[in-house]
Amino acid sequence: MIAGRLRGRERAVVALISLVPASVASAQVMPSERGIVSQTVDGTTITIEYSRPVARGRTPFPDVVRWGRPWTPGANWATTIEVDKPIHLNGNEVPKGKYGIWMIPGADEWTVTLSRDARRFHTQPPSSSDEQTRFTVKPAAGAHMETLAFYFPIVTRDGATLDLHWGTTVVPMRITVEPSRPPTIAASERARYVGTYRLTPSDPDANIPELTLVVTDSAGQLRGRTTPALWGYDADFDLVPTNRDRQFRPAFYRGGKPFGMEAEGVISFQESDGRASGFDFLAFNRVLARATREN
Repeated sequence: MIAGRLRGRERAVVALISLVPASVASAQVMPSERGIVSQTVDGTTITIEYSRPVARGRTPFPDVVRWGRPWTPGANWATTIEVDKPIHLNGNEVPKGKYGIWMIPGADEWTVTLSRDARRFHTQPPSSSDEQTRFTVKPAAGAHMETLAFYFPIVTRDGATLDLHWGTTVVPMRITVEPSRPPTIAASERARYVGTYRLTPSDPDANIPELTLVVTDSAGQLRGRTTPALWGYDADFDLVPTNRDRQFRPAFYRGGKPFGMEAEGVISFQESDGRASGFDFLAFNRVLARATREN
């Protein structure tokens, strides 16, 4: 009966909205505006979609949201989390997909559930049969946040922290991802690129000096060494194959420790007579420097 009344209410709201002139409807401000936040971690993208209620002088917990009652952390429709690859959330496996987020707040502990039934009205908690995972978290205190927010305060090579924050309550959740595995290439193909190249900048604004790059094959991994070193990194770096033929991304080190892979720049080799004859260094669809083989 309750679900039937809610469906009738939703139909009535839709019918009412359809009678409002477009110019008037577009000028209205929702009490809880829609928001989206997305973060990529080592090739895995996590996206949160939610409506953002405002405190407006109220104490969100437990005055607006009561202890012990199921609640989607937002308003209007259920807040959702979508992942384009499998992740672990607080140690719990979450397959690729889109899920509704529901919580049961408590003074000392919160229960978090993900539901495979992602499209739910905010007053309609999903059935337990659609539950993907359930776990508990400890809330923390923070500075006052007037409008409910999800954000990623920490992002590392293997994961991120996702915070829910409203009022002075912060609910942190830890996301871990599977490390990306670059395509592998055969020894005969790696041999095509081994050699010495002379790189000359073609874009004066690119901050790339003229340099020598030596490419070697070390334990099945193509490695580069520049003279001089680039941008404060170590002279030695890895050449990580992309999904495009003859293209690699530099993965830099600093102080002998992995620092990070070049986000936009790629090394795109040209071939002649079965081996690399040179390469372009590309970024943002521009050629920033060109290299020719010396030996």
